Amino acid sequence: MPQSKPRKNPDRPSFAARAARAVISAFLAFNLFAIVSWCVPLESPLVQACRNEVRPYMLWTGLFQNWDMFAPEPSKLNSYIGAQIAFRDGHTALWSFPRMENLGLVDKYFKERYRRYANNGLRLDNNARLWPDAARYIARLHDSPGNPPVAVNLIRYWSVVPPPTSTGAYQPAPWQQYIFFRYQVAPGDLR
Repeated sequence: MPQSKPRKNPDRPSFAARAARAVISAFLAFNLFAIVSWCVPLESPLVQACRNEVRPYMLWTGLFQNWDMFAPEPSKLNSYIGAQIAFRDGHTALWSFPRMENLGLVDKYFKERYRRYANNGLRLDNNARLWPDAARYIARLHDSPGNPPVAVNLIRYWSVVPPPTSTGAYQPAPWQQYIFFRYQVAPGDLR
């Protein structure tokens, strides 16, 4: 007697559909674990170990967050880092790291790391070891044949965000600036 093929159950999802669901579920579970581990406001050895495990992923995706933007003392400083580049022919140019308020939605996602790098790293005096590399990077961005950059000044720009007036109106404070690092570009820096 010939054997008949087992009939497929039309209500049962295919192997590919089940595999896709498993991958999506694993992705969502990992993201939930990573975000909760990163953002939970507790300091314990277990939480720190979890943060260390997810740190590369959180930094790569831009999902990291600090609690310094929340109460009781949110930052009152609006700041960014820029540079003044001096060229061999004597002219100068101004440049700044990407600023979120000047970017579109897609660019904001991909360039958030530059804001974090500039405002939470480069701007701080205890990270002075980063300044020469940042200046060389900026010099390379502005290298042009026949008129290379000869100096880069890193500049802090900031404005203190005042509380609203009694009428609720916003009165912006003036911007301040300060050259915090001067770098003389060597010919080997532009390679």
